[in-house]
Amino acid sequence: MSAEASSTRHVHFHNLDVLRFVAAFFIVIVHGYSAVLGWEGIPGPFRRDMKQVLATDENLNQWGIFFKRFIQNLDLGVEFFFLISGFLITYLMLSEIKIAGKLNIPKFYMRRFLRIWPLYFLIIGLTPFLARWTNSAEPHYWWNVFFANNYITIIQKTYEPGLAHYWSICVEEHFYLVWPLLIYVTPIKRLPLLFSAVIVISILSRWYYCSTSLEWYNHAKLNTLCRMDTLAIGGWLAWIAVYRPFNISVSRWVQGLVYLVLFLLLCFDDVHLTDGLAAVLFKRLLYTALLAFILINYLYNPKTWFNFKKKNFLHYLGKISFGIYMFHNILFNALFDKLIWRYHLQGFWIFWVIYLVIVLVLSVISYELFEKSFLKLKDRFAVVSTSR
Repeated sequence: MSAEASSTRHVHFHNLDVLRFVAAFFIVIVHGYSAVLGWEGIPGPFRRDMKQVLATDENLNQWGIFFKRFIQNLDLGVEFFFLISGFLITYLMLSEIKIAGKLNIPKFYMRRFLRIWPLYFLIIGLTPFLARWTNSAEPHYWWNVFFANNYITIIQKTYEPGLAHYWSICVEEHFYLVWPLLIYVTPIKRLPLLFSAVIVISILSRWYYCSTSLEWYNHAKLNTLCRMDTLAIGGWLAWIAVYRPFNISVSRWVQGLVYLVLFLLLCFDDVHLTDGLAAVLFKRLLYTALLAFILINYLYNPKTWFNFKKKNFLHYLGKISFGIYMFHNILFNALFDKLIWRYHLQGFWIFWVIYLVIVLVLSVISYELFEKSFLKLKDRFAVVSTSR
């Protein structure tokens, strides 16, 4: 081991891997539910008309409407990913500055490239083979190669076939491109002003598109400028953690109350419903605040619920969560066309068993045989890294 590698400082956050898995699993559930409705129709318990299986809102009974709303609200997992990413990346950068006196930007970019790009481009390379094998539509490859999935989605008003989930990866890549530069040129004591400015810019961007564009909803959800506030909030939490170290002690009753409020909101509110300008600008920040509480509570409260002090299977699922997120959305056409329908395996619950097993198996293979080699190379460029 080189002297540089041996001098790498390690930090460890209990439960962070578990939270990553939870965020990824939420998105898997959201997209899986949409897929099974689109391919097989509405399950019997959720139908208004038992003779029809059409996946339309008109054919949903009250239980179906309630269940659909709850499942669709789970795409807050993307918001959680943004918050975790903003926190962790900023924490590592600030810790590096604290230890080494400055931020090594080329090394930062190398770490991000080695973590994201190999699997990102592998899946882009697999997509045409899967699309032609199943005779399905293909995405705009060059837009995805240049990390502009979110913008081609806004332009064409529909998600990219097979790569619909890539929009969030592109937002994070745009963040990783500019964030170290902003951190580098901003004095440590002025960083809260930077975080505040980014949050305000995101809010003003949503206001601008809401006022000027017919596609304001897509901009508010997909445009990088409109989504940077959650990442900046994560960065602000990291600044506090590094320069104002703390532990928190929140009673289980208060924790339970927060979780109950979030659960009830997911059940009875439509996270995506932005009825009025105030909702467009600020509604998502309410949910970000609740997610921020969960993040900080799990990282810094020794009495948090479900505090997994020993490594277990959930921690491993967190380590492969990037693969879970990347693979889950490219499988649907092949899964239904080449397996479920061909071998008469239809059924709501049968789909979930097959789908989740395949996603997990692919993610394990990807992590163990493909991603690990790049992660080891990535560690050579780390001044501060998270312990594995």
